[in-house]
Amino acid sequence: MTKKRPPRPPARNRFSDSLLFILVLFLPVQLGRHFFPPYSYINGVRVDYLAPTVYLTDIIAFILLVTNSKTVFSFFATKKIAVILGIFLLTVSLSQSKLISLYEYVKIIEWLIIFAVFYKKTFDSRLMLIAFSGGALTEIILALQQFINKQSVQGVFYFLGERYFTLLTPGIALATINGREFLRPYGTFSHPNSLAGFYLLIYFFILTSQRFKPYFWLKNILLFFSSLLIVISFSKTAIITYLILNTLYFIFNMKKTCRLCLVAKVSVITILALIILRAQGDTLTLQKRWELITNAFSIIIRHPITGVGPGTYLLSQSRFISRFNLFFNQPVHNIFLLFLTENGLLAGGLILVFLIITVKNYRSTLLYVFLAIALTGLFDHYWLTLQQNFLLAAVVMGASSIRLPLEHSD
Repeated sequence: MTKKRPPRPPARNRFSDSLLFILVLFLPVQLGRHFFPPYSYINGVRVDYLAPTVYLTDIIAFILLVTNSKTVFSFFATKKIAVILGIFLLTVSLSQSKLISLYEYVKIIEWLIIFAVFYKKTFDSRLMLIAFSGGALTEIILALQQFINKQSVQGVFYFLGERYFTLLTPGIALATINGREFLRPYGTFSHPNSLAGFYLLIYFFILTSQRFKPYFWLKNILLFFSSLLIVISFSKTAIITYLILNTLYFIFNMKKTCRLCLVAKVSVITILALIILRAQGDTLTLQKRWELITNAFSIIIRHPITGVGPGTYLLSQSRFISRFNLFFNQPVHNIFLLFLTENGLLAGGLILVFLIITVKNYRSTLLYVFLAIALTGLFDHYWLTLQQNFLLAAVVMGASSIRLPLEHSD
């Protein structure tokens, strides 16, 4: 008796899956058009973080909004989402630069749109694995060439957002092992740490989500790709987080896993990570980060309730004197301090309440997602400031399919 082939999904669903696939596939891409109005300069230096940018992924997100307008608007119509957007709008109205904050407000709305679509829509898990794997394979090819050649590759990768750099480019991220200097690979990202954080989040989303269990080979290929990118990034924060969360996961899932396989996997991961952790980077990194942290606390003390305005942290920081040339044009390397300085305790407290309620209803997948973001976010800012990481968080948190406290209006 021949098996009947499953019915083909209706055209509307195939089109929706295609759009979601394209967005996930192009999430690592940094291709965009930057605009540099007068407010994007600090002391005559052009600052990318202050420049409004239209990315390829922004265009895809807009198409998702148009094709899923009913889903998105029903999500935005809930009282809790309306309150969140209202609080952020208040911080925009009180901002020291309303144009910058208005752009950031649009980015918050974009994040919520993507979250809503992946939360409400069922996206084929196999397609998601293929899309993530396609992007990861491209990044591995590019990152390895950058690492070997000690410079950017350009060519077709320029159109994916790869920036031009060499080993001698001022401020480029380097690592030194046994006196030998290496270029830390960037891929199509703004920094190796951003690359590492991006694939760290994908790794734990794929590892812990039950939806990918039927696709053993695809799942494990993507986990391998993600692990490789984390290790060759030389990002100590991402590697240490990777080791901590993997250890926790394996301990809590000991009974479900082949013990010999577990020992082998942990041993290989630990040995590779320890080799990479021996590398030395910027010797002044702790002093630089501490200076940014102390200044962030000063800003919070001066503007505790509503902050200085979304996206305007660098304008406030520029009023302080720095010992480090140009590094001062970077946000504080802590997403919690960065959020509080820009949005104040009012918005910060509101978000904290929602996170606490959410964690009380968590599934293991979302817990590991939160931990991956929180632990790396203690030492960097890319979850709030860089397009790829910012939108990936929306996709992963939405696709985790947990019942959040945003569903019903009270």
